[in-house]
Amino acid sequence: RNGTLSLFAALNTATGQVLGKTAARHTSEQFVAFLTDIVASQCERQEIHVICGNVSSHKTQRVRDFLV
Repeated sequence: RNGTLSLFAALNTATGQVLGKTAARHTSEQFVAFLTDIVASQCERQEIHVICGNVSSHKTQRVRDFLV
């Protein structure tokens, strides 16, 4: 990939705040780590909507387990 990074991004539609993270690879482990950071940065009981692309790393059991 010649040095290309993956960008994970989240948008708080109420405030316009963007939370982002780059990773050398786009793996389910990296994606779950990003989701963990997002959940940790939000208020308790905050409703979070996740929109995922059609990427295999978003469809793993690890990601499904996290979302449950």
